[in-house]
Amino acid sequence: MLKFPSGDRIVVNGAVIENVGRGARLRLLTPDTQLLRLRDAINPEATTTPVGRLAHTVQMMLVGELSPDVALSETLANLAVLRNAFVDSEDRACIDQVSAHLQETQFYQALRTLGRLRRKEAELLSVQIR
Repeated sequence: MLKFPSGDRIVVNGAVIENVGRGARLRLLTPDTQLLRLRDAINPEATTTPVGRLAHTVQMMLVGELSPDVALSETLANLAVLRNAFVDSEDRACIDQVSAHLQETQFYQALRTLGRLRRKEAELLSVQIR
């Protein structure tokens, strides 16, 4: 069950939908529906870090702007390189989860998990994320 306030925009399988009335609730009945709230979307100009760039690539696959056939193998390779940059076991476990989600083409789950890693990266680099 998802709640969307008035004016909220979401992307469902590549289509942007805006709630123009009062708050709405949706129940997704189709499994594996790719959905992203635009307020949660990563601005390409804010992708100045390795994890940010990786998250943006996953977001583009989620909304259908980038073909997984083209980008998935490179994204997994970049993730493997990133795994070597993080030394904390929790961070590496997070990266392993992202990798597993990507291999199962569960882009939304991968993006959510990358959110934790983006916060950790921001903490390490002392930068603010959107």
